[in-house]
Amino acid sequence: MLQLQVGRSIKWRAIFVESAFIGASILLAFALQDWDEAKDIEERTQIAMCNVKSELSFNQVLIERGYLPKQKGLLASINAVVAVTQRGEAANLSLANLEQMLVQESLRYSAWSLAAESGYMLHANFELATEIGAVIDFQKDSYQPVINRLNEALFDSGQTFNDDPTFSQIKLLSLTNEWISKTRYLQSKYEQLFGREDFISLACL
Repeated sequence: MLQLQVGRSIKWRAIFVESAFIGASILLAFALQDWDEAKDIEERTQIAMCNVKSELSFNQVLIERGYLPKQKGLLASINAVVAVTQRGEAANLSLANLEQMLVQESLRYSAWSLAAESGYMLHANFELATEIGAVIDFQKDSYQPVINRLNEALFDSGQTFNDDPTFSQIKLLSLTNEWISKTRYLQSKYEQLFGREDFISLACL
């Protein structure tokens, strides 16, 4: 009778140990899976942020090397036309000149849109993502519409300038000054963004 009780005790102990081992193995497997998923999300978030950083760098270069020279040339052309008309001479605004003044390259924000749609921005640095989002919103909702209106005015001026040169000059000059003003503001936002430690510290290839 004693031998039977001892045998049963050893059997239950083995079952308990085996069950504990299986449970621990399952918990470890879930923990490893969660860790892999968290690491994957972190890596994908990092890639998304680096793509956004690269796109913003492109925009900053476009502003400095494309938009600012274009603004100077546009102002010079408008002022030259104003000077001619003020002397009572006929100003010639040719189609070729208009094509040179048109703003053909747009600032980009597709990387930010894709990152936001993917949901990875939910895992990014909240303050940094908020700052980037504010810059992109201004760029898309306030800055780009000014460029679009200016392009339309430049295109229309080729047909309406001779009919009402004063109106065309005022309209073009007003839109150009608005573009310059918004560009200065956007430049300041880009400088603030690129000066942030969390933006600089993004480890991108």
